[in-house]
Amino acid sequence: MNVTALQQMTVLFVDDEEIAREQMKMVLSSFCKNTICVGSADQALAALQEHHPDIVLTDIRMPGLSGIELLNAVKQKDASVAVVIVSAHSESEYLLDAFRYKADGYLLKPFNFHEMLELLSDIATQKEAASSERKQGPDNRDFLLKILDTLGGRRAEIMEYVINHLDADNLFHGTYDEVAEALSASKPTVVATFQIMLEKNVLTRLKYGTYRMNVDATI
Repeated sequence: MNVTALQQMTVLFVDDEEIAREQMKMVLSSFCKNTICVGSADQALAALQEHHPDIVLTDIRMPGLSGIELLNAVKQKDASVAVVIVSAHSESEYLLDAFRYKADGYLLKPFNFHEMLELLSDIATQKEAASSERKQGPDNRDFLLKILDTLGGRRAEIMEYVINHLDADNLFHGTYDEVAEALSASKPTVVATFQIMLEKNVLTRLKYGTYRMNVDATI
């Protein structure tokens, strides 16, 4: 369980039973950055605006809006908020509805708190990783996929090598001979690949053996 990631999360718990809210507050307060407990979907939507939770746990059967309706409303407002459905019932229609509206998890009552914390930890870890990727800019491998159709075959391998050897400033340091030797590729193939990337403004030559990758280039 990634306790560190979970400690960065604000969790909103929604249940019309006061005892359930008290228990959840006691458990989650020891693991999460902030825990908000409310008794209805309407209160949850207000808390969503005020506290901007990372994860919502909601009971499925409540007076007023149901947990499924709340799930749908949360995802429409902010799809990045993870929503876990909580139910004392295991009927298949609840599961189907939950995942139809892109629930991030499903828990059954009575709670197994260890399983719950494991699920929340997994969600927190995924959120932390996604946040880190956004801060670092476009993912290099996603960028590679965008140009595979342009390159194809051996040339794609050469470009992948370049991408995997970029420094923190998106600079590649290496000569045609060095790339050819590293990949057991012919020098003409390496030269042709670099020329394509230069022509399409994917790479910019700064000086001999130094190139900048333009990750925002239009292929």
